[in-house]
Amino acid sequence: MVTEIYSCKDEQDLREGRLDYSSDILDREAADADARRRCQADPTLRKVAYYAVRDDGGFRLIHAYTNPNWKAKAAPRRIAAPPPPYPRPKNAAKAPPPGLFARIKRALGL
Repeated sequence: MVTEIYSCKDEQDLREGRLDYSSDILDREAADADARRRCQADPTLRKVAYYAVRDDGGFRLIHAYTNPNWKAKAAPRRIAAPPPPYPRPKNAAKAPPPGLFARIKRALGL
């Protein structure tokens, strides 16, 4: 007889978690001790379940342990993106300053 050990983290279904096998864990006491050891080693584990699998393919639940000291994995820090560039105001098309002859005409009133 083999024992399947499912370890899942936050927001994981039990079947999506990590799967280990053991031939040493055959009863609830051994499963509970192993679950406590696993959860102490990895505080992000939320639940550990032990299933005894028979040679004919049948299985039964030995033990399910929910970590009382579970700590959610810290969300990754998001770095704020720089603000989008603001469109630069278009400079009003300025007429070039009047040349020497234009200033003379204006001064003479022509």
